Amino acid sequence: MTEKTTEGQPSAPDVADRMLRRQPIVWTAAVLALGAAGIAVVPIWNHADRFYRFDWLPLWALPTCWTAAVVLLVLSPKLGSRRTPVQVVLAALLAPATVLAWPVSIWAEKFNDYGPKLVAVEVSPGGRHEAVTESFWGNGDPASCQVWLRERGGPFSRQTLVWIRIAADCPQRVSFTDDTTISITDAGSTEPLTTTFDPNRMQPAQVLPPSTRDR
Repeated sequence: MTEKTTEGQPSAPDVADRMLRRQPIVWTAAVLALGAAGIAVVPIWNHADRFYRFDWLPLWALPTCWTAAVVLLVLSPKLGSRRTPVQVVLAALLAPATVLAWPVSIWAEKFNDYGPKLVAVEVSPGGRHEAVTESFWGNGDPASCQVWLRERGGPFSRQTLVWIRIAADCPQRVSFTDDTTISITDAGSTEPLTTTFDPNRMQPAQVLPPSTRDR
């Protein structure tokens, strides 16, 4: 009978030792991933006015990710009797940053929460764009209204403002006269205002009413 040999193969204690040594690396990688995810929240949230599908992500997702990262650092296994230098540095950076990020993110969310309410949606003849009418409140003002031109596509669909009035009613009618022209009739008016837009740049010729400055 031929004897089986284990020459060149690691013993069970060696395998267990390697796994224990890899654990801090795996946990540290998870912490770095959560830290990077938190940082990514800021540009995503900042561009939500342009890429409207990013609206679902709240700013407090940043401190949430960092809080999870700090918890992982506390629970992560040590290398021997000490934590790795990377773990110590990450803890020193993330812990105070997380404490500061929570009140700042909550204040920013509160300041920017103007409570938009969907009023109407009009789709262009070609189906590529839509005009979305929203009422909103902000800074103690009475109800105001705005109309967004939006692409109807994937997660990076863009939007641009085409009409806004502060402390005023929403338009009585919003429509597309063709694939690149929007007609808006103010409340109490019979004369529609029109503006064209560039579908590639997603930019209107002017924001209505004509006296309204571009934001």
